[in-house]
Amino acid sequence: MKFGKIDQNNLKMTVYEADTNAGAVILFDFGKTYFEYNESLGRFQLHFDRHVRVKIFDKKEYGWADWSIPLRISGSSVEKLSELKGVTFNLENGKTEKSKLSGKNIYDEDVHEYLKRTKFAMPNVKEGSIIDIKYSITSDLIYYIHDWYFQYDIPVMWSEYTVEIPEYYIFKKIVSGYVPMSVYENETKQDKVVLREKVRTGGQGFSTAQTHYSTSEVEFQKEYYHFIAKDVPAFIEEQPMTSKENYISKAEFELSMIKPGYGTLSDYSTSWKAINKTLLNNTYFGAKIKSGGGFLKDEVERIMSEYPDEKSRMEAAYSFIKNRMEWDGFDSKYINTSLKDAYGKKTGNSADINLMLVLMLRKLGIDSDPVILKTRDEGFIREDYPTLFGINFVIASALIDSARILMDATTGFLPCGMLPIRDLNKKGRLISETKPGWVDLKPASGYKFLSMNTITMDETGTFTGSIQRSYQGYAAYDVRQKLSGYNNNDEYIAEVEDKNEGLKINSYKIENVDDLTKPVKEKFEVTISDQAEDAGNMIYFNPLFYQAITENPFKLKKRVYPVEYPYKKDLTLMLNFTVPEGYRVEEVPENAVVKLPENGGIFIYKITKMGQILQVLTKLKITKEMFVPEDYESLKEFYNIIIAKHAEQIVLVKE
Repeated sequence: MKFGKIDQNNLKMTVYEADTNAGAVILFDFGKTYFEYNESLGRFQLHFDRHVRVKIFDKKEYGWADWSIPLRISGSSVEKLSELKGVTFNLENGKTEKSKLSGKNIYDEDVHEYLKRTKFAMPNVKEGSIIDIKYSITSDLIYYIHDWYFQYDIPVMWSEYTVEIPEYYIFKKIVSGYVPMSVYENETKQDKVVLREKVRTGGQGFSTAQTHYSTSEVEFQKEYYHFIAKDVPAFIEEQPMTSKENYISKAEFELSMIKPGYGTLSDYSTSWKAINKTLLNNTYFGAKIKSGGGFLKDEVERIMSEYPDEKSRMEAAYSFIKNRMEWDGFDSKYINTSLKDAYGKKTGNSADINLMLVLMLRKLGIDSDPVILKTRDEGFIREDYPTLFGINFVIASALIDSARILMDATTGFLPCGMLPIRDLNKKGRLISETKPGWVDLKPASGYKFLSMNTITMDETGTFTGSIQRSYQGYAAYDVRQKLSGYNNNDEYIAEVEDKNEGLKINSYKIENVDDLTKPVKEKFEVTISDQAEDAGNMIYFNPLFYQAITENPFKLKKRVYPVEYPYKKDLTLMLNFTVPEGYRVEEVPENAVVKLPENGGIFIYKITKMGQILQVLTKLKITKEMFVPEDYESLKEFYNIIIAKHAEQIVLVKE
């Protein structure tokens, strides 16, 4: 496929037959990564070339006209965009019209000191357009080979990727995902570099100085990889899941060793043991928590004097660092400059904050070590795939009474020992002088919500009463985070009323918002109107009011990857409803108990009548955090049953 040369039949195409719902399709995506010897620099440079062509069917996919190419920076080593060109093709009155990418539509963005982006927008994109883009990156970062994605959120007709690596660089390779490769080749090939040397002779006495050039060839082997994937379906991301990075089809390469023709072998990530040693000795990681910390002296002395035991000291240190330090939003396993500097500025990246916590815990005499991990959006750490460059986060840990407590002081509204969802990603690696190993990144708590409602109805169909809610675990975290977005309770109440038609909140009380060790409790005194249907001498209403589940989270016909919840869930709603005088209960929903296979969850719907009082109980518990794809239909039907039951009504008859 030549850049700028297209088949007009592709322009005439109005739908992709293999997926008629697709708003766009990648016609082809060619990529090549290779090393080229730069004689003037006296070393290899890494090159990445890409040529991609996209057909747009629907304006909902106009986002494919906006591109962002990341370029990494590491000290004086950089990635540079050495070529960029693009053309938009449109069919106008039977003729092919071209609109070239202009320099005025290209700009650079400095993200942070380790990354910048070149951004551009393709011109004249409309329904029916074809976008043709070609770019090349020249890199001094020989350890970083770009990941290649065979799959995107739109279908791909053809994806082809080749990688050529000289024998001096040993890379680990992993191809993941559910898309089978049409071609998967790996072989060793011969290559050579021609070196030219300048030699000067003469120039002494009466002789004339002369310059001679000699050439020599250095032969070497290179590892060659070739992948082709055809007719790749769109990756449809459906929650809950850890990250699409765990399941989308892609190829990754990571440097494990540099093996020069002479000199010392450089071991990068051949084993987790090697990674442990590397980080312990790193200036911006282990070296910062081995000694020093004088800037923490006053607070350490205060905590030691105020708290008698290790557990309370750990909690005090966690609270102090969390409240003093503001996270700048940057994920990192390395500190930025120094912990003292971050402490003075009261802000830092994730490593600044959590390694500072490790240092403080050690100053308090607590056995503490850092734990490295990949956040959920980056995919899992693979135990059989030692990696350093893929790690993007670090948290703190403490050993108290033989129990390993995990802490992340970057996030507010969480008590000590409870990690944000971002960190709940199966396994982390404990970095330690004496006890390195794997740590389970399990939630210390589940998501627990309880609503207890006491409601009466008058003869006009208006409901009054109280709603009491309790939030524990991650439910408490969610509500605390939500409430922090309002200036006051009145703003919050106004939004709740606005989102729930017919609801009037007469009074509101909340407890334990600031005490992270206790559940958050809310109490509303309410009046509810327009939620009952009057049909002559009969009244219909839904006893769950605004808390019914009305939408199934599972919509795919088939799911090929697991369903992954970050934590277990327990949602309970209890209603005591007093039937008004002059009415009797004509009809109520039938009781139901539905269970998921292998004790994965349970749904209970139960109504009990006691005189003029109806007691309604509905409970939903998800007791497993992962369901295999074979469980998908059961989960989908489970929610269908819940939605149907939650839609059923109580019928009252006027006597």
